[in-house]
Amino acid sequence: MTTKRQFSHRVITLLAAACAVMASASGYAGGGTINSWGPSAPLERADGSQVPGGCPIESAAGKFLFVAKNPTGSNIDIYVNSRTSLDAPFEGDDILAPVISDPGANDFCPTPLRDGLLYFVSTRTLEAPDAACGGADIYWSVNNPATGYDEPTHLACHPHGPNTPGAEFSPSVIESLWGTFLFYSSDYLTGNQDIYVSTLRADGTFGPGHRLGYPINTEYDDKQPNVSPDGREIVFASNRPGANGVDSAFDIYTANRRVQFFPWTEVVNLSETVPFDSEPADESRPSFSWDGTRMVYGSGGVWLSERRRR
Repeated sequence: MTTKRQFSHRVITLLAAACAVMASASGYAGGGTINSWGPSAPLERADGSQVPGGCPIESAAGKFLFVAKNPTGSNIDIYVNSRTSLDAPFEGDDILAPVISDPGANDFCPTPLRDGLLYFVSTRTLEAPDAACGGADIYWSVNNPATGYDEPTHLACHPHGPNTPGAEFSPSVIESLWGTFLFYSSDYLTGNQDIYVSTLRADGTFGPGHRLGYPINTEYDDKQPNVSPDGREIVFASNRPGANGVDSAFDIYTANRRVQFFPWTEVVNLSETVPFDSEPADESRPSFSWDGTRMVYGSGGVWLSERRRR
């Protein structure tokens, strides 16, 4: 006779196996030990200069690097660096079309997905009845090969959707057997940045966000999450106290979990365990490559860390 405990163990084993199959099918090479990252170094262009900007993230195929910057000292806009192959350096960047990089607003935290889908954050104003929620809100658009990016769609305001009167940062979308989920950070409820997750509903819209618990969120700023395609690994920036108990600059933290909807493991400060050359400056918006072998982040320019081979 099968006991409840045996049945539960079998379910957990099957779910873990399903996650492993999904990760393998997607080509994701992560999910190893949370201390598996190597030393970081400036991400260089073909001319030897460091790629400028912040909020860096690679496209799914790795041939494009999206960043946010304000070279004129005015509004922040979204730029794209390109390269011919994964082994080639990035060339110069191009600003995205005005429909994305609004001349009258700050546009940042770009998140490219497959099939030309782009999520990003903007402080633009909208006409009623579709007025923005306030602060910085999350939008999405699709890049049509023939006509370029569509007019961005604004995600609904709280309590109907994830946007709030506060400031939202760094949308990170994953698709899985259990649905499609949007991770992001917001300062709406607590006054400091916390990490939330929103679920895609049957009508194709994202619902209100649910705040993640400890150890991901603390009473400090925990922001700019990026979650691996298999949903089992997360990186984010936080100014929680370091190992010495003293308030720190923004460092990069990571955690993982065996199955997507299981609790996260204890959070590890990568900035204390990995030789990040950008220390002691603030580090922001870490993000995985689609295959999990690379991580980029911002700190006075774009930096790169590669996963150690196991």
